[in-house]
This record gives sequence, structure tokens and C-alpha cells, in this order.
Amino acid sequence: MRRIGHIGLTAALGLLSACGGGDPALPNVVALSPDGVRHQAFSYSPDGKRMAYWAPPTDSTTNWQLWIAGSDLSAPAKLPVATAFANFPAVWSPDGSRLAVSSSAYGIADVVTVPTAGGEASRLTRGPGAELPSRWHRNADQLTYIATAAGGTFKSFTIALSTGVSVPLVPGENRPNVGVPSPDGSHVAYLVFDGSKTTIWVADSAGGNPRQLTTEGFELLGQFNDWSPDGKELLYESRRTGTSDLWVVSIDGGKARQLTRDVRNDFGGAWSPDGKSVAFISDRGKQTDIWVVPAAGGVEQRVTDSPIEEQEPLFWRPASNTLAFGATTERSGVWALEIASGKERRLTPDSLRTGFFNVSPNGKQVVYRIERGGGIRDLAVVSLEGGASRLLVAGGGTVGSPWWSPDGSKIVFSSDRGGSYDVWIVDAAGGAPRQLVNWPGFEFSPVWNADGSAIFFTSDRDSKLGDIWKVPAAGGEPMRLTRDGTAQELYSRTGVADIFVGVLNARGGEIGLSRMRPDGSLQAVGNPSVPGSPSISPSGDSVAVVAEQADGKQRSMILPANGGRGRVILKADEIVGAWSNDGKWLLYTMSVGGATDIGIMNVADGTTRRLTTTAENELGGEFTPDGKSVVFRRVQTVQRINAVDLTKLLAAPR
Repeated sequence: MRRIGHIGLTAALGLLSACGGGDPALPNVVALSPDGVRHQAFSYSPDGKRMAYWAPPTDSTTNWQLWIAGSDLSAPAKLPVATAFANFPAVWSPDGSRLAVSSSAYGIADVVTVPTAGGEASRLTRGPGAELPSRWHRNADQLTYIATAAGGTFKSFTIALSTGVSVPLVPGENRPNVGVPSPDGSHVAYLVFDGSKTTIWVADSAGGNPRQLTTEGFELLGQFNDWSPDGKELLYESRRTGTSDLWVVSIDGGKARQLTRDVRNDFGGAWSPDGKSVAFISDRGKQTDIWVVPAAGGVEQRVTDSPIEEQEPLFWRPASNTLAFGATTERSGVWALEIASGKERRLTPDSLRTGFFNVSPNGKQVVYRIERGGGIRDLAVVSLEGGASRLLVAGGGTVGSPWWSPDGSKIVFSSDRGGSYDVWIVDAAGGAPRQLVNWPGFEFSPVWNADGSAIFFTSDRDSKLGDIWKVPAAGGEPMRLTRDGTAQELYSRTGVADIFVGVLNARGGEIGLSRMRPDGSLQAVGNPSVPGSPSISPSGDSVAVVAEQADGKQRSMILPANGGRGRVILKADEIVGAWSNDGKWLLYTMSVGGATDIGIMNVADGTTRRLTTTAENELGGEFTPDGKSVVFRRVQTVQRINAVDLTKLLAAPR
């Protein structure tokens, strides 16, 4: 399983056709998805003859739609399931007659099953948070799933379809854990989260007789491809060297063997059906590509060499040498739009692919992330009036969401440039970035306090999932502020003393929102489950959020920050966004034919106006401080499912 919690339950996956970079020595990659469509998160049926996948909606809804087709994506048919968690592939029953998926029809995410031949979906789980299926058991009456759970954590559970009764996958394990049964059902393997340490364990089929297989504390199991076909070994990732490599360990114990050793990240490993090879994704060469290595150890061989971004999970077609994968090609830039005139101007070069951005407090500059590919991100600054960008932080790893200090003199961000995810700060005028925290786990989501003297951040240090810490911006010893282990993302607004915290609520596993006062006290914001990012009002007394209603549906709302009932705003499937500095306007996004556009809402009377009308996706809008313009990111994404036959490559001497 990829890291759940801080890295996120959701992610956008996508792709473009790969062609091996034109190298005749590489196997030919075939694009299965037609031109002009977006497909992601696919999975093969047990007999390899069919494929299930997610595609964007073609109407005004925002959730992705489940489809089923032949293994070459011929004869596609839509199934009656939609979800906000479209990066999780559907899980096939052993006989291929049913799919288990996460549906957003009843709440944030519940597990449902749907017949592959057509028919209505049946709801299996009814938890207050999110439930995501992970593996069907061999007897087909049991299904393992991951759920946010009481105590502000998450765990793997097994549900019996015949009775509807769920039990923990490992009943005796009280720490956060995620796991799956072995192919023959005799064992379960699971990953234990113990603060910043993650270790791999194995137990018998009922969760008894647990045994720890790894001890370093930097391990991750794959989401779908961890067990070897014979059920004797486990494939996992380890960051013990600072970057990710692939390892294999026997469930009977003994020394683990290392399969990859590159200085860049190797991840997303998948066993071949015969158990003799492992395919994986690597960041080596400053781009993501697919490689293959003998499962017993040996020389790694390149499969693709293309600037498209290959995505995990990889899936081998059963009983074959065909490997299928998703990949994405994205063109994106930061734009500014004058609200009164509708005039637009691009702020970033066409040659760059941009990510998260943030407008400076004085409205004169924009800091943005450059997506270089291959696990490399840079930070740059550009004037809101246009002109050349100025590179601020280059190379050295990933860069998380950058935020300006209240006076605009500094920018805080998270990065793994030091080997693990830590908090960094850089002067907006330039200079070398400074590391504020250097711990072996995950430090993420840094935000400024009101006067810019300190930075709040979340860390899994000695915590179940995450707690809030505070560190002086000038450097010094961090101070821990919470100890319940439920904190996730942090949110702040310049001029507002409080910060807001996305949490896994201790009482039942809901995804919620809390408000932290300057004295460190926490208060829940409203009763509904709040899975979306909050937009904080200029006064700090209200937040605009997407929240769960009594009927389980998600709607945009304005909630009082001190708790209590709020009011629903906007139409269903319209997602509220940033607040203007005068408090009179809210941005929001809408889906039109599968594309996302930006609108503006008058807070007083609820009237709305659409601001963008393109076939591309407009995302992440922010008002400039004077309220006259909106800065946003425009994205054109191509997402496809590809397949490659590795018969010749695997037959060559290695």
C-alpha cells in the first residue's frame, strides 16, 4: 500500500500513448485507450479477457464513472457506479462475476459490489468515513477493505458478503495497519504504522501468530502486487537508503534480498504471473519509466523510454507476458483573469508544466511549482504583470505546496531533498533554502502563524498518523502541540490567527475539520464530515467547505468556525473554492462535459457567474488581494491505458 494519510487518499492519475521513445531495441508499447478520452486506475479480470477502469463523467457531475471492456478496451460498457476515489482500481471477484469498488453514492466512500454482466450495485459498508476495497478472498464470500476507523486512524477489515459482518483483518493489532490475504488464503501480510516507522508483518489467515518480517521502519507494501504468485514471498519498497528501492522477503523469515539499487526512486513493483520477474517504475534518468528485473535478482532492463509519466499500479495480464500500465501527459500553466473584462493572460512559459501556486500577500508575485518529472520539482516566482520567471529552488527532489510568509519575504515548503519529507524555508528574494526540521519520518503541510514568526506543520513523529508541531521561522527546536495522532493537512489565511486542521476524527473515523486557536486548543468545526479543503473567510469566523449532508451526499457549505450549523450553497457537484479579501465573493468549480471551469458566487445573495468556458480544466483559483483578478491553473491532461508485450525482452539473456 502506498503511504496513506499524509501522502493522501486521493491522487490524480493519467496518461498519453508511449512508444518506447523510438528506440527499436525496446518493446513496442500499444495505446489501448482511444484518442480524446481519459482512462485511469484499471484492473484485469482473473482470466485476463476483460478490463475495468474509471473515466471522467460526461455530464455535470464531478465523480468518475466505472466502465468495463475487453482486455483491448473493445466493447466498453458503463456500470452504475461513480466515485471520488478514482485512483483506486476495481477489485475483481475470483470468478470474475463481480467488481468491488469504492462508491461516493452514499457518502464519502463506501464499498459496493456490482455485477460485471450489468445490474445494480449492492452496498457493503456503511462507515462514517471512507472505505476502500483492497483484495477479494479466495472463497469469494470475504473481501478485505481499508477504512478510516475509530481512534483517528485507519485499518484493514474483512467483511463477509453473506452476513455483512466486518472484523479486523488482524484482530490483535491496535496500531494503524493495512494488509491483504495471500493467494491461497493461508496467511495475511500487513503493514504496521507506528509513528514514523512502517514495518511488514505476516500472520495466519485469521490474523493469529503475527510475525515481524522487517525492522528498519521505512517499508511499504504495494497496493495490489505484494504477494508472489506462490504465496511464499513479499515484494516491498524500502527507503532505508533515503530513496526507494525494491526488496523481497520470505514469509518464513530470513534475510531480505535487494532487487534495485539506483540512486533515484524505484517503486510500484509487480510480480509477473510466473513469479520470475518484477516490473517496476523508476525515476532514474529524470523521468519516470518502466523497468523489469529478475525476481531472484540480476540485471535491470528498461521497458520504456519516454517523457510520458508512467503510473502505478502496474498490472500483468494473467497467464501472459503482457504488462499494462497507465501514464499521463499534462500541459499546464498559471494564468490570470480580470474579472470585470474577462481578459486572460498566461503567466508561466508554455515550455513548463506547473503545479501548485500561491499569490503573494501584496498581489505582485506568484510562486509556483515546476513539475520536471522523475520525482524532481522546482520552485519559481513570476510577476503578476507577466515577464520572465525567476527560479527559486532547483533540483534535489520533490517540493510540496509553497506558501508566502505574511510579509511576503519568505516561502515555506515541504521537500524530500534531504532524504525524507521535511520542512524547508527560502527567502523570496533568493538564496539557499534552509531546513527547519530534519527527522526520519514525514513532516508535511507547513503553514505560517499570523505574524510570520513561526511555522506550524504536521509530523508522524511518535504519532499514530500525525500531530501538529510548531517551529520558529528563524530556526530552533520544534514544539509539539497535539498528541491525539489525528492531524492531517493544515490550512491558514494571512491575517487570521487560527489555523484549520483536516483530521481523522477520534470518535468514529470520519474525515473532519477542526480549528486550532493561538493557545493550541482544538475545536471541531460543524458536525458534518468534511472531506474537502476548507476556504477560510477573511475574518476567520467562517469556512467554505464541501461537507456530507444527512442523506450522505456531498454539498458545498458555509460553516461557522466556532461550530454549529451552516448553510448549503451552490448546486450539487459545484465545489466551493477561495474567498475574496473583502468577504463578498467565493470562487467555485463546476464540471461541464468532464472538464472543470471556474465560477464566482456572491456570498450575500448566492448569485453566480461562470468565469471560464474552455475544454481544458481550470483549477485552484485564487483572488488577487484587490479582488479584481483571479489567478488559476489551466491544465490539459491526456490519460490512457497502455500495454506492452515483454516476451522477447524476458527471453533475452540477463
